[in-house]
Amino acid sequence: MAVKLTIQIVGWNSADVLPETLAALSTIPRDEAYIRYIDNGSKDISVRLVQEKLPQAKVIKLTDNKGFSGAHNIGLTSCVTPYVLTCDPDLVINWDGVNKLLSVFDNPEVGATQGKLYRAKGKIIDSVGIVQTLTLNGKERGGNEKDEDQFAEEAPLLAVTGACGLYRVEALRDVAHSETEFFDEDFFAYKEDIDLGWRLNKAGWKVVYRPVLMGRHKRTLGRRGVLGWGLSLEGVYRRLKSSRTRLSLRNWVWMIVKNASLKQELAHEIFIDLRLATFVLFSLVYWPLFSVWLEILRGLPRMWDKRL
Repeated sequence: MAVKLTIQIVGWNSADVLPETLAALSTIPRDEAYIRYIDNGSKDISVRLVQEKLPQAKVIKLTDNKGFSGAHNIGLTSCVTPYVLTCDPDLVINWDGVNKLLSVFDNPEVGATQGKLYRAKGKIIDSVGIVQTLTLNGKERGGNEKDEDQFAEEAPLLAVTGACGLYRVEALRDVAHSETEFFDEDFFAYKEDIDLGWRLNKAGWKVVYRPVLMGRHKRTLGRRGVLGWGLSLEGVYRRLKSSRTRLSLRNWVWMIVKNASLKQELAHEIFIDLRLATFVLFSLVYWPLFSVWLEILRGLPRMWDKRL
């Protein structure tokens, strides 16, 4: 019987989190899934760990860091299976749950699907899929909530999380910006999964949540305090200095330019403007953030071309 699924992990100096991930992947029967590990130019022993602990995996060693988008695209270009699972290096997979999720693709209209992800311990939810916010951003549904069966029903999603998302390869090819750009490589990292899910929905593909456990995610960045930014000035300042904040702001604006309809922009304009104004104020507190606005402006023509 032909193998239906490729499991694709992208890592970057991930040796400290890989052992549990590799141990879980090693239990998957070799005739049920291909495993591909793409290394983003790591300086640690990540590649050696994969080669020792998961010898059945195909390893692609990149000379430099191409980000989540670029690295995954390299692997996706060579996919020979009808389905692919993107997997973070700190994601411990539950193979039984992933197997159950594959049946969602029996519906030919489904382009992507996701189950339930827990945090490393207990029944604290990491993600049950990505939904859209009033600012036309995306957020992890259920994040940080204790699982009390509040997500026991199937539901439509804006996107599946790139940490552990199942895709139909045909659907990825349908919405690619070019033959090889499935995740937007201008994004580099952060929100590329939201952008991809938005494009799938716009193209008529269904993105679906099914309540089965896919695995556990050792997410390092939790949301705390007001708006997830922390209660202290020190916490806010630390987040402003983070490259994650800079990339997320840039990619959120680009994502709207690429995907939002005029109707959506008009309906959500006040919320978008308020968020933009907030980040302008943050830029006054931490002036290096102004460079992000210049980067956003320089990238607008490319985003408009991709929209068209």
